[in-house]
Amino acid sequence: MPYINIRLSSSLDNEQRKQLHEQTTLLMNTIMGKRREVTVVHIEESEPQQWSTNAQPLTAHEPTGAYVDIKVTDGTNTPEEKAEMISQTVKMLKDIVGTIQEACYVVIDDIPANSWGYNGKTQAARAASKL
Repeated sequence: MPYINIRLSSSLDNEQRKQLHEQTTLLMNTIMGKRREVTVVHIEESEPQQWSTNAQPLTAHEPTGAYVDIKVTDGTNTPEEKAEMISQTVKMLKDIVGTIQEACYVVIDDIPANSWGYNGKTQAARAASKL
């Protein structure tokens, strides 16, 4: 049950948003082994001046600032899968959004199974019910 939050310092058109939703969900499925039907992708767009790199606010004429936060259940992915996901996420952003800031971060948060869930049930409870 991954949750992916993509934050950008620019506005996207509808086609770019659609591609980010589709490609992020595909990467989570093919690289991280996550079920598509419970993968949530949230895209946040903001004005460039709300971002800074090296204490300098971005402008509309600079590469897009990007930050991607991926939340997964702890222990469900290998270091190799995470490294591939980070690499492919940056590639995807460049392909869809265009030029991005060098300081583009992708963070994969491993959340303990008893600390999150969906539809009112923790991931730990889901795992225990499968035994």
